[in-house]
Amino acid sequence: MFTALALAYLLPPLICWAFLARTRAVGAAVLAVLAALALAPVGLEQEWYYTRATAEIEAGYPVAAGLVVLAGALVERRLRGPRPERPYDHPVAGSAVALTAHALVGTVVALAYGLFAFDAFIPSAAEVSPPPGLTVTHADGGYCGSNFCSRTLTLGSTAGLPAAEVEARMRAALTADGWTPGRDGALLRPHGWLLDPRLSTAYLHGTELELSGSESAAATR
Repeated sequence: MFTALALAYLLPPLICWAFLARTRAVGAAVLAVLAALALAPVGLEQEWYYTRATAEIEAGYPVAAGLVVLAGALVERRLRGPRPERPYDHPVAGSAVALTAHALVGTVVALAYGLFAFDAFIPSAAEVSPPPGLTVTHADGGYCGSNFCSRTLTLGSTAGLPAAEVEARMRAALTADGWTPGRDGALLRPHGWLLDPRLSTAYLHGTELELSGSESAAATR
C-alpha cells in the first residue's frame, strides 16, 4: 500500500512530461532532471543520505517537478513553435490540471507536517558528525517506548583517548554544529528545518551517545 502511494506521488510529473515532450534532446534532459528529483525523497526514505530539510524536500517535490516540466515545455515551444491544435487531444491542459493537483497534494503534505509531526521518532545516526579522531563504532537499530524513541551510538577514538575526553570532544563538536544545552546535560537541536517542529536530543555518557526524538514541548519539559 505504501509503495503504491509513493509511486502515485512520484510519477505524475514524469508521466505528464512523457505526453508533453516534443524533442529528443530537451525531452531526455528534462526527464533526467525529473528522475533525479524523484530520487531525492526516495533516498531519504531509504536513508541513502540525511538532511534536516526532509519535510521540505518531500512537500516541495511536486512544485519543483512542476516547474521543471513548465521550463521544458517553454524551451521546446521556443525551439519548435506553438504546439499544433488537435481535436480531442489536449496534453497541455491535461498536464496542467494534473500538475496543479499534484502541487496541491504537496501543500497538504506540508500542512500535515505542521499539524501531525509530533510523534516520537528514532533519530538517524547521521544526525551527528563525530569530530576528527572520533568514530562511531556501533549504532543499534533503535527502539520506542510508550512515548519516546531512542537509539544508542558507541563512540571510539583512533588515538585511544579516555572516555571522559571522548565525551568532551563529542560535546564540543555537537555544540559547534548547532546543538544547544538542555536539562540534565542534554543537547537539543531541531530535527527539521521549517516544516518539521520536532526536536532531536543527545545524551552523552562517556563513549555512549544516546539520541532520542520527540515533539518540541515534551523535549523541553
